[in-house]
Amino acid sequence: MSSPADRIRRILGDGLKPPPDRNTEPRLRPAPEPGGEDGDNAVNRLSPELRARLDALGVGLAGRVPLRKTEEREDEAQRANRRPPAAALPLAPELAASIPLEAADARTPLRDLVGGAERETPHGRFLFLEQRIRMDADHGGVPLSDALEHPVPLRPHERAPGQVVEAGTLPLLPADEAVFIDTETTGLAGGTGTVAFLVGTGHVDGAHFVVRQYCMRDYPEEAALLHALVEDVGDAPLVSFNGRCFDWPLLVTRFRMHHMDPPPRAHLDLLPPSRRIWARTLHSHSLAALERYVLELERGEDLPGWRIPTAYFDYLRTGHADLVARAFRHNEIDVVSMLALFAQVGRTLADPVRRVVSPGDQLGTARLLLDLGQPEVARECLRAGIAAGDEAEGVPLKRLLGRLCRRAGDDDEALDHWKAVAVSGAGFDPEAYEQVAKIYEHRLKQFDDALEWTQAALDRAAPGGAIEAALKHRAARLRRRLAKDAP
Repeated sequence: MSSPADRIRRILGDGLKPPPDRNTEPRLRPAPEPGGEDGDNAVNRLSPELRARLDALGVGLAGRVPLRKTEEREDEAQRANRRPPAAALPLAPELAASIPLEAADARTPLRDLVGGAERETPHGRFLFLEQRIRMDADHGGVPLSDALEHPVPLRPHERAPGQVVEAGTLPLLPADEAVFIDTETTGLAGGTGTVAFLVGTGHVDGAHFVVRQYCMRDYPEEAALLHALVEDVGDAPLVSFNGRCFDWPLLVTRFRMHHMDPPPRAHLDLLPPSRRIWARTLHSHSLAALERYVLELERGEDLPGWRIPTAYFDYLRTGHADLVARAFRHNEIDVVSMLALFAQVGRTLADPVRRVVSPGDQLGTARLLLDLGQPEVARECLRAGIAAGDEAEGVPLKRLLGRLCRRAGDDDEALDHWKAVAVSGAGFDPEAYEQVAKIYEHRLKQFDDALEWTQAALDRAAPGGAIEAALKHRAARLRRRLAKDAP
């Protein structure tokens, strides 16, 4: 009769068999004999994609070295050419050397590889690791202490439920009041079958940034992990990267399955502001791209995120912990990178006129500032972009600035921007002509000019469409108005 642990593993582990006794050699599926029906000829017909998938599943192929041996050979080659950790990873020494990238013995327990300890809870034990990183250290090209000087404003949906904000004030989230959180999971699909086997958190404690990692070495340890996480985080505001859509909802699902109820809280996700601030500078806004181009960080040797679920299932199946140990380091760097990115986002929003240099980025930053309720700062950001960019780059900035100026009652500046958009040569823009005509008609009461711009738009509009019909209606109304005012 199977034990409760076996049943949990079978249900949540997608049919994986229980791991073998840690004292016995794990077995891989034997490779077919060369020359047979499933030999070299059959192997040669496999596509590279299928070969990669079979390797990831640990399936041996004829004429090839099994997965475990392949990984060992790759690791030997990498170790031979590897730079020292401090050179490959320009971080605080505590982080750069916190977790070794290789084990002396494949049988070394995960606890010993990562330097963690078992933590006792009312729900049992789990693996716990704590690292302390000095705030005066640099993460790539960003001093971690900068995060303390640049709190990040919260958009309305990011604030705690029921949070009262005084009129004219902008709620800010200081770094030393937040908990930075990141998860490593058994998959990316979400749902009740996806489990966060490793959760990393970070918080500022005086002169240090404390990174805590909570790991379940097997499914029965999940309740203990979640209990400790709820206890440690409390109701502190969260900072994540894509965590509002993935990490936190996944954890909330797991909390509820274990009859735990974390309190509501403020939650800042750094992905949306990063997409706005570096809208044009970066084609990708993954954390890896932001680390490289915004934080000036090179991780060096690292376990890619897409390999982490497979590494965990391999650990459950075989007991080999070397790749899961690398997942600890990957997770730890993610958490510290969020603190450095928090500093860069806060610094940019505190002075967007000088910090944002690309016109495309100024447009995105201005839209973010509007979400934050800062229209005047958004206007200044757009003006800086128009002054720095060429005519083509300035068109979308002038379009948004024209709207904001008209909303603010600055008709003369709005008129200038909409006229520039209309005659920019970027193609017929019916909105620009319409806005110019509206300002002349409704604000400046210059009906002749309003009719002139409306007629110019009619000359360029496609016949028979809704735009032409609206322009004809406006032109007819203006002619009636002019006839009425004629002496």
